[in-house]
Amino acid sequence: MKRLPASIIPMVLVLTISAGCSGTAGTSSGDEKQVRQAFTALQEALKAKDAEKIWGLLDADGQADAESRARAVRDAYAKASPAEKAKQEKQLGLPGKELSTLKGIGYLKTRLFLGKHHEIPDSEIEKVTVQGDQATVFYVEEDGDHEKLKLVREGGKWKVSNLDMPKP
Repeated sequence: MKRLPASIIPMVLVLTISAGCSGTAGTSSGDEKQVRQAFTALQEALKAKDAEKIWGLLDADGQADAESRARAVRDAYAKASPAEKAKQEKQLGLPGKELSTLKGIGYLKTRLFLGKHHEIPDSEIEKVTVQGDQATVFYVEEDGDHEKLKLVREGGKWKVSNLDMPKP
């Protein structure tokens, strides 16, 4: 084995230490805590059925998806007969006045959306992985199903990036 010259050893040591600190290892515990807090905030918002809080926890793509689904609901409601409108109001749990002008944030109040995510509030986090500006929360639902949710750092905050927006 070759020995390094004494003049290089301090430089090698500095580079080794710097490399160890520049990856996710140096920030993952703080990021992991923030990701856990974001997931807990989502749980609380879903439990409270607080569409505004849920909206604030979604990344830009999630908000765009909610807007798209709201537009589909709004269009279907506009074309529906009076009997179909009554059926849609009952299925979605919103009055016709809201359905006729539904926006993305309002979509998050529908039975369709809330029903899809009804198990998240009582779920337990198994583990969190963080890699740069992306994270995954692995969690277990009350019925034992193992699920995962992706988050991204957007505007310095962790946002949910793959929350399913069921089609109407």
